[in-house]
Amino acid sequence: MVIFYLLTIFAALPIIAYVLAQKTSHKGLIFGSTIIILTICLVVFISKFAFIGSVQKQVLSNKIFDQIYIDERISPEYLNEINSILSEQELKNWLINLAAKSIDLNKLNSAESLITFSERFFNSNEEKLIFYGMYTTLRDAKFPEFKDSRLVIDSNSSTPCLIESGIISLFIMNGPEIPLAKKDFLDFTDIQVTNLDSVIPGFDLASAHLNQETLEFGIDIICSNSNETYYLKNLIVLDKNKSFNTYKIDLNEWLKKSQEL
Repeated sequence: MVIFYLLTIFAALPIIAYVLAQKTSHKGLIFGSTIIILTICLVVFISKFAFIGSVQKQVLSNKIFDQIYIDERISPEYLNEINSILSEQELKNWLINLAAKSIDLNKLNSAESLITFSERFFNSNEEKLIFYGMYTTLRDAKFPEFKDSRLVIDSNSSTPCLIESGIISLFIMNGPEIPLAKKDFLDFTDIQVTNLDSVIPGFDLASAHLNQETLEFGIDIICSNSNETYYLKNLIVLDKNKSFNTYKIDLNEWLKKSQEL
């Protein structure tokens, strides 16, 4: 913005010199006209009413959409341009909306290039969740067969007691200590873990399927008739040919937790 002010002052110097000259006439008219013209230039280019900037953004938006419609990866030139002409918040809004529109149109090459470029701009924890959500939406569009991935505990599984409450947690074997999914339950009649039970968007059952991971799962229960607690831990090898997996628990898998004094 400063450069526009400097250019305006520089452009005004010859006019000022002319007005200050002793033998010039109509100084007031010339000076007044100059002020009006330069003010209009400033308004057009840098004020909140500027339309030149809006036109520039619209032209750039049209160029990007031309690439989206033919599912091309967005040109680095255009990506660098939006980075240079947009404010930080505008840039994020553009990237979110452009990526969402690309996915909606099933232009996944364009969407992937936009999301890859956008990662560097989403830095806070809240913004990272937005980015992970964008990535998850893209992944589900590319691999719809895993969009509804789920692990179901067979309703005929054996339990050591009547259950008051429980919790099931899934982890990647030899992976991070962040749960892939976590869910509370009150009985064993309908326990199923889905992508919606993930702690972090995109780090879920679908990603485990795509990476052919082995899962560690644990279940903790509280008995309703005795307040005793039991747990089990085991491994599940996901069937890579289907997104729906079941597990039946045998009675001998349960271990009783020692009661703390």
